Amino acid sequence: FNYIAKVIKSDMIVKIFKTIGPRTYFTSIFLIVFAVLFSFVLENKGAFLLEQWPSILGNIILIVAFIAMLTFLEIQHKGRKLGGVHLIAYPTTFLFLPSVLELKTIPVLEAILLILGQYVFIKTLHSKNKEKGMLDLSLIISIIVQLNASFAIFYLLPLLIFFNRGIKSAKDLLALLLPVFIIPFTFNGLSVILPSETVALINPPIQVNPLKYHLLSSSDWVWLIALLLSVLVCALQLPRGHKKFSYPEYFSGFLYMTFWLIFSIVFGLLGLQIGVEFWLISFIPAAYFFGGFLEKIKSDSLRNILFTSVFLGIVLFKLFDHGIMSLELLFGNGENS
Repeated sequence: FNYIAKVIKSDMIVKIFKTIGPRTYFTSIFLIVFAVLFSFVLENKGAFLLEQWPSILGNIILIVAFIAMLTFLEIQHKGRKLGGVHLIAYPTTFLFLPSVLELKTIPVLEAILLILGQYVFIKTLHSKNKEKGMLDLSLIISIIVQLNASFAIFYLLPLLIFFNRGIKSAKDLLALLLPVFIIPFTFNGLSVILPSETVALINPPIQVNPLKYHLLSSSDWVWLIALLLSVLVCALQLPRGHKKFSYPEYFSGFLYMTFWLIFSIVFGLLGLQIGVEFWLISFIPAAYFFGGFLEKIKSDSLRNILFTSVFLGIVLFKLFDHGIMSLELLFGNGENS
């Protein structure tokens, strides 16, 4: 506890992530490895983890890949740069997940395509050559829809661009509609030559399995409450979005992630992802907003205190929730005293 107090007073965490450098990346990777190993230890009740190394390594690589991809795409936009604080937001958010990420091809591919979708959405909304951007955005959404038809709601984003910038030619409309018809035709053609196991993953029927609240664990409730609080923060910032953000691209990215976050909550509550952890799709927007929240705190001391409190708080909660720590162990059994 004395060491923790020193960390808080010295603003050590903030200083490491205030500027991006080798020490920042090393600390971020250390936190990612800790978060993944800690989660696996809890789920396996301290059992031998060597047999789980493919899943452990896969989770680590997946988080690093998400951060690297988001960072690379963010710097492509003028005036946009993913701050160092985001490098600690993702491993911290991972600790909040009710369970470790299942390394299923379809949900991982959906997440990657949605990350690409954010980049294309921002680029299309703020570039002169919007026909190509519209085509790319519609292409990405059309591919995701073939994996899960409930993602068709994301077609509202290119429609938003239409309303924002206006439809000036038939090329704009053609760029939007062409992938909508071509991609399903292409996937149907590929189904002839693909293995039956792969074909079963293409355009599966939508099955609604509403979340049973009485079956939710304490970790599920913590994650759901964190998501709802994120939505509340978004709702308060959106009406004044253009005034609060330095660059229009920032607000556009914020808008896209807000849409993704709200969709992911509905997606999880209705159980629209079959056979995988239903909160997986909400991981990236939740981490994105947690990083943005930390970034907006001006005081380094307050930011350091908040991050340390959240990080230690979720670690202690998980230890108590899994029965590894208890009040009796922490303060001693009253009978013995």
